[in-house]
Amino acid sequence: MSGISKQTKVIALVMMLIIAAAIMITVFSGNARQKEGRLRVVASFYPVYSAVSRVTQGVQGVEVINLTPSQTGCLHDYQLVPDDVIALTNADALVINGLGMESTFEDSINLNPDIKVLDTSVGASLLPGGHSLSAHHDDHEHENQFNEHIWTSPSNYIIQVKNIKDFMVKIDPEHADKYNNNANIYISEIEDIKNELINTARILPTKNCIIFHESLSYFAKEMGFNLVAALSLGEQSYLSANQLADAALAAQKSDKVLLLYDMQHDAKYSNVADGASYARVLKLDTAIVGKADGTNAWINAMRYNLMQLKEAAN
Repeated sequence: MSGISKQTKVIALVMMLIIAAAIMITVFSGNARQKEGRLRVVASFYPVYSAVSRVTQGVQGVEVINLTPSQTGCLHDYQLVPDDVIALTNADALVINGLGMESTFEDSINLNPDIKVLDTSVGASLLPGGHSLSAHHDDHEHENQFNEHIWTSPSNYIIQVKNIKDFMVKIDPEHADKYNNNANIYISEIEDIKNELINTARILPTKNCIIFHESLSYFAKEMGFNLVAALSLGEQSYLSANQLADAALAAQKSDKVLLLYDMQHDAKYSNVADGASYARVLKLDTAIVGKADGTNAWINAMRYNLMQLKEAAN
């Protein structure tokens, strides 16, 4: 027990030193940035980073940092490393998705009392969190009051982009025209791909669908799909026989059904649609992971999804 206690004390001491160092770095680097007129904006994860990058594109003196690696995915179990804590304490502003996505590092955000925080979910049209046919996890099950994957809905993503634009104009009014122009151009692109997606969804053989991850709930709703069952796959999850049986019955009753998967996961359990006369697997890109430069990540993801819908419509 004494060994464990000693190890715990050492870890605690190291973390305290890291935090102290981060605070000192914040003071000195903050003063330097003020003298240089630089603005450091941290985005919590990839979809938010993509939006902030587009709104601030070409604005001199603004540095945008993706807090988490571009291949991280959702932040449900993400733990900040020392470099992340330093990035937060050095930031002038933090842009988050909200709805509990960033709940695991709220304490670290509080280390920087001067940081300005934007929750981009404000004003979005929300769906309930959790899932009636949810997966069981080996360690714990993640439940939120609302489904946090709002960016997969083009309409909600436009709201997020507008919130980011208004936020940047407020904290950096000198470049208001540039932020407004960038946002207007980006929103026009989002509207275009949104309309193409919806028009293509209208000519699919069926609107009935089963989703295999709750990240697709918003996308399915925006496309006008009829959700007949909702399952959730994950790296440490399994689906019970009852859940699969309920989904299979829903597919059989629907007769024709689309099976929507987040492309991060394998297309497991597609046999639930064996009783339907028509079934089509669609592996969709939720824009949650990608290349380090995420400037066009969301648009590229939706273009890929459009291609999947067009192939299913033929």
